[in-house]
Amino acid sequence: MTSRILAPAVAAAALLAVPVTALAEPVQDFSVKASPTKAGTSSKPKSVTLNVSLGSRETTPGAQPPTLSAVDIYFPAGSKYNGDLFPTCKASVIDAEKSTDACPKGSIVGSGKAAGLAPGPITQNDLTITAANGGKNKINLFVEGASPLRIQSNIVGTLSSASGDFGLKLKVPVPANLQEPAPGVPVAITLFQVKIAKSIKKAGKTRGLIEISKCKGGTWKSKGDFTYAGGAPSKTVAVSQKCTA
Repeated sequence: MTSRILAPAVAAAALLAVPVTALAEPVQDFSVKASPTKAGTSSKPKSVTLNVSLGSRETTPGAQPPTLSAVDIYFPAGSKYNGDLFPTCKASVIDAEKSTDACPKGSIVGSGKAAGLAPGPITQNDLTITAANGGKNKINLFVEGASPLRIQSNIVGTLSSASGDFGLKLKVPVPANLQEPAPGVPVAITLFQVKIAKSIKKAGKTRGLIEISKCKGGTWKSKGDFTYAGGAPSKTVAVSQKCTA
């Protein structure tokens, strides 16, 4: 996980930046949308396309949003990740190549975009995300951008089962080089949007990378637990989506 920094530009911006003394009213945007909205059953789970979007922002003009250090995302009851059914791209391959180009055919499972904000303000809006299946309980989210920073960083998410209103948990640590690409220059993730969609034929049946087998009470519930660097208070954001059984 590396990022080559345009040091002079970043250093100059850091010197000119207005020091941030408080996070007045930070807002954590978060949404999870699955489609189609008709759930399957335990014997015939439904393959779904999953759209996840998040971003931190400030309602106080000139204030820097908090820097995200980790997020745990909980997906609806009955959801399952079938990484073991699909070709796998190891994180070590992505790290070595600083790219997903060497990933095996069929292992790329989604794409998206991202944006960041550093004090100054300095914005980076050219970030792309490539999602690659990492195996039974792993997913790689490779982030790449060129200006003002050269970013080539892989985020490894770990999936596990959840309970109650939720069936699946995705634990995502944000790499240190995305939190602070240069000393004293914290970056807020203002947008991180990814679409995951993949299916495969197995024994005559269509299986999805992500499947849902329940529609509990006519609603799919999701939530995000957000942790920030620098002592900013953590946040939990709950969202829901109507579904049919």
